[in-house]
Amino acid sequence: MDKKPSTNVQFTPYEISFCLYDIDRTSQWKQAVEDVVKKGDVVVDAGAGTGILGVFAALDGAKQIYSVELNQRFCTLIKHLAEKNNVAQILKVIQGDASKVELSEKVDVVICELLCTGQFFEPQVQVINHLRQYFKPSTQIIPRKVESYIQLLDAHEILYGVRIDTDSRSLMLADDEPVSAKERYDVIDFTNPVKPYVNSTVKVRARKSRIADAVVITSKAQLSDSIETERTKFLYNPEVIYLKKPIELVKDKFYDIHISYPYGADTLDANIEVFPVE
Repeated sequence: MDKKPSTNVQFTPYEISFCLYDIDRTSQWKQAVEDVVKKGDVVVDAGAGTGILGVFAALDGAKQIYSVELNQRFCTLIKHLAEKNNVAQILKVIQGDASKVELSEKVDVVICELLCTGQFFEPQVQVINHLRQYFKPSTQIIPRKVESYIQLLDAHEILYGVRIDTDSRSLMLADDEPVSAKERYDVIDFTNPVKPYVNSTVKVRARKSRIADAVVITSKAQLSDSIETERTKFLYNPEVIYLKKPIELVKDKFYDIHISYPYGADTLDANIEVFPVE
C-alpha cells in the first residue's frame, strides 16, 4: 500500500449536476448543515462542487465561508451562486486542491462531501487530515463518521454476450445474488486523525453453497447527531468488485474476507482475498 492515490480529482459538469439535483442527498446535507453551523461560525466547504453546501452555511448564519474547489468552471459558478443568494460578501472561493490548501484562520466547521462507497476514488480522508491544522478544539466535521460493509456475491458476469468481470461497477444487476452475511469492515471516525488505508479481515457465514466471484460493498455516513445518510440516487451506490480468485462456498460455513487498500484508491487496486475458516 505504498502507492498514494491522487487527490487531484475533478468531476465532470454532468456528475456535479446529478449530485446537486439528487434531492434526497442534498436535502439531508442541508439539514446537517442547519444542525451543526451556528451564527458567527467560520466554515470551510472542501471540494465544494456547485458550492451549495457553503451557501447553506452562509444562509444559516455563518460569518465566513471558504469554498475550496479544484475546477475553475465551478469556482466561477460558486461565485455566481453566492451573488444570486446575497452571500458573496462572506463567501470566499479558493481554487485549489483541498488536501493542500492554506487557510488564513482556524475554522469552526468543516463540510466535506467527497464521499464514495468504501471511500474509493475520493480524497475525503486526505482532505480532512490536512485541514486538521486549522481545527479549534471545538471544530465540528460534516460528516463525522463513515461505515462500510462487505458481502460475498455470486455476480452477473455476462452482458450483451460479453464477459464483463474485468472492472468494478456501481450498481447491482438482476442476476447478482448475495451469498453470505453482510459484515462491517471499516469505520472512519473523522473526529480523530484517520490512518490512510484500510486493512481489515472479517468473518462471514455462507448463506448458500455457491461460487462467490465478487464482493459488494456498501457504506453510510453520520452527518450530524440526527442525520445519517445511506444510498441515494447519486451517493453510496453499491460497489461490486470481482474477486481475482473466486471461491466455492459451503452453506453455513464461515469464511474470512481480507480487504486492504489506501483510501481514495481505485477499486482495481484493492486487495481482496477470501479464505475458509478452519
